[in-house]
Amino acid sequence: MSLEQKQNLLVKEIIDKGFNIDNFQKFIDQRHDLEEWDYDELVDVIKKFQDQQNDYFQVLKCNRTIPNAISNLENLTSTVVGYEKVQKGIFMSTYVYFKIETKPINWIVKRTYEEFIALKNMLNKYYTVPNIPNQRKSPVEFTYIKQLRHLQMFLNFILLDQEIRSLPVIQDFLSLDQFQHNQAITFTTLNGDFGIRINKPIACFIKQSDYFLNNVQPLQKKAYKLVKQLMKHMQQQNQTLVQLSDVYKELFKESKAQNARLKDSYIIASHLFEQWSKIQTDNIKILNETIYAQQRFQFHQITPLKDILNQREKHYCQLYEFSNKLKAKKEKLFQQGEIVKWDLDESYLDSFKIEQIKSTPQIAFQCMCKTDNLHLQILKNQFGQINLRAYEAIDYVIKYASLQIKEHLEKFAQSMMITLNQYQKLWTDTLDNLAVS
Repeated sequence: MSLEQKQNLLVKEIIDKGFNIDNFQKFIDQRHDLEEWDYDELVDVIKKFQDQQNDYFQVLKCNRTIPNAISNLENLTSTVVGYEKVQKGIFMSTYVYFKIETKPINWIVKRTYEEFIALKNMLNKYYTVPNIPNQRKSPVEFTYIKQLRHLQMFLNFILLDQEIRSLPVIQDFLSLDQFQHNQAITFTTLNGDFGIRINKPIACFIKQSDYFLNNVQPLQKKAYKLVKQLMKHMQQQNQTLVQLSDVYKELFKESKAQNARLKDSYIIASHLFEQWSKIQTDNIKILNETIYAQQRFQFHQITPLKDILNQREKHYCQLYEFSNKLKAKKEKLFQQGEIVKWDLDESYLDSFKIEQIKSTPQIAFQCMCKTDNLHLQILKNQFGQINLRAYEAIDYVIKYASLQIKEHLEKFAQSMMITLNQYQKLWTDTLDNLAVS
């Protein structure tokens, strides 16, 4: 193949398709002389370059994470073990403190609900963590139990991420008596660098995720309400069982002077409904601690994911808008032909003559507007960072959610099997008592 044919191939596949010429020259290493390439070899290297450029990936430097006492600790668990109400004064509100125990280093601290939210807000500046719903003041003890479970799930989530748990703010939150609500934290990684990526697979994943999150939220809300409704029905049924037990106890008292067998039947019935009520109480507790708690937590996980997708869309619009304006600016400059206004990137002058640049728009567009090109690259890198972050965050939350659903379903199923055995024993005992009476 002639030199001219090779040049035409490069113009068609590299320049006309908008690939960066300088990047291609770096990609082919030192073999810039086309005479050294045969046609098949050149086609192959062009394809490899195009595949690489379509998957835009770079690694940029950032602050390196400094390990703390819990960074590499095995079997680390932080558990919200309970809550305590403290009256600050006669004219002051009652404060509720949640007690956190961290094993195996035996840290014990007390944190308010507001301090958990403050921690979440600090982390959200650089990381994607589950949302914590706004606190609702209520004198009902069950409200604090629900909050406790949600805060526990929040802790479980952030401690699974080694980079997050290596932050000084996490150690302070779990170990210090006084927690600073407005600590300044910086973005760090374990190895001191972070990736930026733009490619078609991630774009497809983000598009599907956006569709999924928009459609799954109302379904999760419905599931959450239905489970809550189920618990309400179970509680109502439980009250009925208690009332039935009480009624049969009264019947037993009223039948003192009557047949002993009648008295025995009443006491057996009272015992049956009383034990049934106790089992039902356990069922309500199991449902509340497993399926209901997980549904509630999952519902609040959606918000930060949608936030990061909104941030990604904002960065994409900035990149797209600036890119279009720069393209229009280059077209105008090229038509005017005043090369002194082009702000040429001098690195291209080693490969192309001024007349070649001036006469070929594809080459000129890559050479001109050096300052604007650098700004475009910054916007591209910013989008690439939020793009990869969105992908990794959604992927991580989905994996975490699947593990949580499986864990809570297993716990629920195992507990219900125990309940079934209790029911079986109750019916068997009842039948035996009836046979004897």
